[in-house]
Amino acid sequence: MELADLVAEHHRLGAIVHLATVMPDGDPHVAPVHADWHNSRLYVMVGEDARKTRNIALNPSVSLHYQVSETTGWDSLMIWGGATVLDSLEDKRRLWDGVFSYDLSLFSPGGPERSPGTCFIEIRPQRAVLLRRFGIDGRDVWVAE
Repeated sequence: MELADLVAEHHRLGAIVHLATVMPDGDPHVAPVHADWHNSRLYVMVGEDARKTRNIALNPSVSLHYQVSETTGWDSLMIWGGATVLDSLEDKRRLWDGVFSYDLSLFSPGGPERSPGTCFIEIRPQRAVLLRRFGIDGRDVWVAE
């Protein structure tokens, strides 16, 4: 599987994913998020004080899992990687328009300049596994170069 295939699977399966981060005590924390690709990275808009944001500040390891359903043919996509919290005004301006498939002002109406408490998570995918029909119909693997 190539990176372009991974991005295509993201669009086929949908942008609502479950993001797993690691809590300070080592336990997993899972939350639904809306992720979108830009170049070779995934981005998520979050609150600066969200549990997932605080977890990534301590441990950058994350995993994404795409919702499995009958409409997706029971396919399952999992992505593992490293994450960084981006909270500068420059990053907000750079990511605010043209990256996400929804209007960010629905959640932060002040735009990049007037949305205190809003930041982004950048995910650098390192590997991914696509299980077709829970793996019954095959398994595709992607690993970053």
